[in-house]
Amino acid sequence: MFISRLSLRNKIMIIFLLLIAFPLTIQGMITYYDFSSSLERRTADYTVQIADQVNRNLDRTLMELQRLSLMPLYDQQVLAILRQYSRPELRQQRPTLEEMEKMSLFISGAAYNRPEVKGIQFITGSGYIFSNVDPNLISFYIDPQKESWYPRVKEADGAFVVIPTHAPSYYFTARQSYFSVARLIREPNTNNVLGIMKIDLKLDVFIQILANLKFEDQGSFMVVNGSNELFFEENKNSFADSGELVRSGRFPNETRSDTIDIKGKKVLAVVDYSAYSGLKVISLIPIETLLKETIRLRNFTMGLAAVCLITGGLLAIYFSYRITRPLLKLKQKMFRVEQGHFNESVPVLSYDEIGQLGKGFNRMVEEINRLVNEVYVIGLREKEAELAALQSQINPHFIYNTLESINMMAVRGRNAEASEMVTALGKLLRYTVDKYDRYVLLEEELNATASYVKILQVRYGERLEVIFDIEEGLQRAMVPKLVFQPLVENAIYHGIGDREAGGTVWISAVRFEDDLLLSVRDNGRGLSEQELERIRQSLAAPAYPSSERGDRPRHGLALRNISQRIVLMYGPTYELHIDGSLGEGTAVTLTIPVSMEENHVQAVDC
Repeated sequence: MFISRLSLRNKIMIIFLLLIAFPLTIQGMITYYDFSSSLERRTADYTVQIADQVNRNLDRTLMELQRLSLMPLYDQQVLAILRQYSRPELRQQRPTLEEMEKMSLFISGAAYNRPEVKGIQFITGSGYIFSNVDPNLISFYIDPQKESWYPRVKEADGAFVVIPTHAPSYYFTARQSYFSVARLIREPNTNNVLGIMKIDLKLDVFIQILANLKFEDQGSFMVVNGSNELFFEENKNSFADSGELVRSGRFPNETRSDTIDIKGKKVLAVVDYSAYSGLKVISLIPIETLLKETIRLRNFTMGLAAVCLITGGLLAIYFSYRITRPLLKLKQKMFRVEQGHFNESVPVLSYDEIGQLGKGFNRMVEEINRLVNEVYVIGLREKEAELAALQSQINPHFIYNTLESINMMAVRGRNAEASEMVTALGKLLRYTVDKYDRYVLLEEELNATASYVKILQVRYGERLEVIFDIEEGLQRAMVPKLVFQPLVENAIYHGIGDREAGGTVWISAVRFEDDLLLSVRDNGRGLSEQELERIRQSLAAPAYPSSERGDRPRHGLALRNISQRIVLMYGPTYELHIDGSLGEGTAVTLTIPVSMEENHVQAVDC
C-alpha cells in the first residue's frame, strides 16, 4: 500500500493537512450550498410577491375597465342612440350631429385621465363606430364579424372579455398592437344586442405597473391568458423564446414556482395566476444569475481555504520535523547498531514517550554490547575447540596411512625410497604440528600437499600422476590449513585405488570475483548416484557423535570434517561441493572468500 511506504514525517504532514482541508472543505461546501439555496428561496419568494403584485395591479385596472364597460347601461340617451343604429340595414345612415356630440361627450368622460387607454369604441349593429380617437385616424365603419377578436366577444355573450394583443383594423395609423377589453351591450329590458363596447389599451399599462418593481436584469417577464396567448413580454435573455414557451404548455393555470430546464439552462420559473382575469404572470430567472453572489462567496471561501492550507502545510512541516527529528536520529543509531557498532547512544532531550524510547534504546545497546562481548569470547573459544578437534581427526588418519606405506617399502627393501618418504613425512609433520594456525598461505599448503603427493608417488610409481593448476597471483592467498591433503588422499585411495591403469589428480585454485575456488579432481572410478546422495546427506546432516563414527563410510570422514571447518570459519554461505559419475571420476570444490596475506593481517589486527 502506498501509505505504508511513506515516512513518519510525511504521514504526520498528510494527517495535519487532512485535518485542516477536510473541515474547511465540508464547511465551505455546506456554507456555499446553504447560501445558494437560501438565496434561491429568497429570490423565488420575492419574485412570487412581485408577480402577485403585478397580477393585483392588472386585476385592479381590469376591474375599473369592467365598471367602465357597464356605464352605458345606465345612460338612456346612449342606449337610445345605440338602439337606433343597431340594425345592419342602417349601415349607410349617418348619426346626427347631436347624437355624435352626445356619444363623444360620454366617451371622453369615460377616457378622462386614463393615459393607458388608446381609444374607447362603440361599434353599433350597423357597423358605425363612435370613438374618442381623432376622426382622421380611425374608420367610421367596420364589419365586426370579420374581426379576429369578434368570436371571443360573441362567445362571452355580454360578459366582460379580455382580448390578447392584436392590431385593430379600424386604425389608419401604422399597425400597432394593443390588448383590449370588450363586451356586448344588450338592452336591459329586451336583452337585444345593441352593439359592442371595446376599450383598446396601450402596452404601456404593463410598463407602468412594472415601473416601481425590480426584476432581475437577465430575467424574462411575460403575461399570458389561460390559453397561453401572449399579452406582454419583457425578455432580457435570449434563452427564452416567448412564443415557443407559452405554446409548450409548461405553465399551468395555477400559482407556483419551480426550477425548469430551458435549452440546457436551469431557470427559476415563477407563475402567478389570477382567478379573476384568467391572466398568468410568468417570471423566468436564470439560476446562474442568482448565483453571482454565491460565486463571490465561493471564490472567497476557496481563497481562505488556500491560505489556511498553505499556513497549515508550513506548520505541518515545522511540527512534523520537530516531532520526527529525534526518531530519525534514533533510526540512524539503530542502523549503526545493526551494522555492529554497539557503542552508539542517542541524546535524550525530552521526558515524553520519545524521550523514554531513547532511554530504553541506550539501555538496550549497553546490554547488547555487554552480551555480545561475552558471547563472542565464548563462541570464539568454542570454535577454536571445534577446529582443534577436527584437525586432530585429520592428523592421526593421515599419519596412520603414511606410516603404513613406509612400513611396506621397508619390508620390500626399498630403503632409498623409504628415506625419501620419511623426509617428506617429516616436512608434513612439521607443517602439521609445529604450530597451530587456522589460516596459511596457499603456497605453504601446496608445498605440504606436494610432500604428501611425493610420498604416494613413491608408493604408486608411474600409475599416479598429480597436476597442479594454480592461477597466477594466488600464492599469497590465505586458505584453511590442511585443506588439500585430505581431498588428495580421498581422490587417490577411493578414486584411483588399486586400478592397474592408475589415474591422474588435478589440484587447482582459481579466483572468481570475490571468491576463491579450490578444487581436487580425479579420473578414477567415480561415484554412483546413490553414493553421491549419501555423501551429500552426510555433509548436510548435523555433526554425529564419536560413538557412531564406525557406522559412517570412511571415505566421507575427511569430506565431512572439511565441510564443517569451512562453515565454522566462513559461515554457511560458503560450502564444499562434490560431483562425479561412475567411471568418470570425482571432483570436490571448496568455495571460500578471497583474502590476501596483507588484508588478512590487517583484519586480524583489527
